[in-house]
Amino acid sequence: MLANGKKKASTPPVKRSKPDSGPAFVWVSGFFRTHWPALVLLAALAIIPYWQSLNYEYVLDDQIVISKNNFTKKGFGGIWDILRTESMSGYFGEQKDLVAGARYRPLSIVTFAIEYSIMPDNPWIGHLGNILFYALTSLLLYRILVLLFPLAAHRQWWWSIPFVAGVMYALHPIHTEVVANIKGRDEILVFLGALGSLWFTLRYMAEKHYKWLILSGISFFLALLSKENAITFLAVIPAILWFFTSARKEDYVRTFTPILSASILYLLIRYNVIGYFLSSGKEITDLMNNPFIEMRIDEKLATIVYTLGLYLKLLLFPHPLTHDYYPYAIPIMNWGKWQVWLSLAAYAGMIYIFFKGYRQKTLAAFSVLFFLATISIVSNLVFPVGTFMNERFIFISSMAFVIVVAWLLVEKLPQWIPGKVGLPLGLLLAGLIVTGYGLKTWNRIPVWENALTLNSAAIKVSPNSARANTFMATALYQEYRATEDPEEQKKILGDMGIYIRRAVDIYPAYFSGLTMYVGVLSEEFRYDKDIDKLLAGFRRVFENRDYLQFVDQYMDYLDGQPQYTEKVLEFYYQVGYQIFWQQRRNKQYALKYLQRGLNLQPANAALQNALNEVQRS
Repeated sequence: MLANGKKKASTPPVKRSKPDSGPAFVWVSGFFRTHWPALVLLAALAIIPYWQSLNYEYVLDDQIVISKNNFTKKGFGGIWDILRTESMSGYFGEQKDLVAGARYRPLSIVTFAIEYSIMPDNPWIGHLGNILFYALTSLLLYRILVLLFPLAAHRQWWWSIPFVAGVMYALHPIHTEVVANIKGRDEILVFLGALGSLWFTLRYMAEKHYKWLILSGISFFLALLSKENAITFLAVIPAILWFFTSARKEDYVRTFTPILSASILYLLIRYNVIGYFLSSGKEITDLMNNPFIEMRIDEKLATIVYTLGLYLKLLLFPHPLTHDYYPYAIPIMNWGKWQVWLSLAAYAGMIYIFFKGYRQKTLAAFSVLFFLATISIVSNLVFPVGTFMNERFIFISSMAFVIVVAWLLVEKLPQWIPGKVGLPLGLLLAGLIVTGYGLKTWNRIPVWENALTLNSAAIKVSPNSARANTFMATALYQEYRATEDPEEQKKILGDMGIYIRRAVDIYPAYFSGLTMYVGVLSEEFRYDKDIDKLLAGFRRVFENRDYLQFVDQYMDYLDGQPQYTEKVLEFYYQVGYQIFWQQRRNKQYALKYLQRGLNLQPANAALQNALNEVQRS
């Protein structure tokens, strides 16, 4: 028997009895014939807003998985390479282990390779693929919700938990990053595969045919090949059987076996490809891939709790949105901040709701379990994910949110406000929510058109992110190169300077930021010929990094400019002796830059004395 998440006021809670031996629920045939209006509307709501993204460019990590991925660009010929290597190897040329646990998510990249064979280097087909997969996911979600929440005979299909939740899911603005960014396909495919596995499991519960268990395992394996967080459905699928069916012990064993087997197979393949399960043993010291390295343990926990609260806020009120939550768009939090305690209280309340209602199989308890299970793996509590948070991380978890909101509007509000007020009020609130979500989604999607539009929007919301400032400077650099008007170039260069200096102020050792900083300095020098400013900037680089190729390349140019020799010699002394030797005791680079100075002026006493001191050490 299906549970609807309600408790009748006149019926006291009863002790759970042993379930009968019959099927979990009745599988009603003719679904498409009965529900085609809802399916058409949901497909339209999932497709129409995102249709505007078809002509958008590659942005962000699209270059890692598509445009600059050597395996993807082989098309069908690169599929085997994609399957047998870590997911960033096609971009870097090797496995670099830049993030904890590395990444093995080949399925979405395989689809990109297939699309590349059909339309090489054309993002149009990638955007089309995302839109269609998203529509399919929305329809499958509705199909499953109809199974879990059968439509009441006295109620119209358009005022039901499945349809209201489906509409809110299709239009929720938190999903724009996943759908409008081609790389987000891994999030779509993992949810599609997990839902497919759940659907096959429910089909087995109705018909008891083992073919559905086999298909459940296959679908789950494909979900895992899309992204590792499908593993959370090892908890979700049995939970759904508990809350919504009369499953017996043997049903749990039989339905769990294929998804567990798929998980073991995936983990073995992943281990064989990457070389380890969770950690390579290599410490991740780059702040952009380990945002907590500068925090105490209490600050780390407070910041994690704070970001978990932000997820709830963005689900309820998705504004403002940004693609960048890197250091320090999210500030370092501590337990003296009220926001941390508010978030902790919210999650404590959710846990209370679960323990209060799980025996009675309430919808609220199920939704809490689903949300906590699916968000756990991206929360940074269980496993470091390489950033504070991301909107795409709750693409799956948002299912719990829309179900609860739909339940409150459709079922609970008429109970709380009986008579003729409850239903119209529920309809009004649902209309306002859906309209607000739709308008926000429609206005948010164009942000993803290209690098400049994306980063221009992000910098307004994430001004304290070193990454957002660097990416904004990089996007402006592309505009700078494409502009022929000297005055316009100067203006763009001035803006680039503001953003990139902000980036290195936030994170002085940021490699990408310092690289762009050197590029901006060299372009500024073309206009102002301010050698002191240029060399001061280069010194700043060496105060934070041992080596940056672009600095050496530009110094090669300055070494050949006699009018700057005196300044350059002073620079080599300061960098080689004062920075690398006195401050950092780095003998290798101290000798390197002192010798560069002596190559220009072998008789320079200060450089020679400094070199002798370093060599004697």
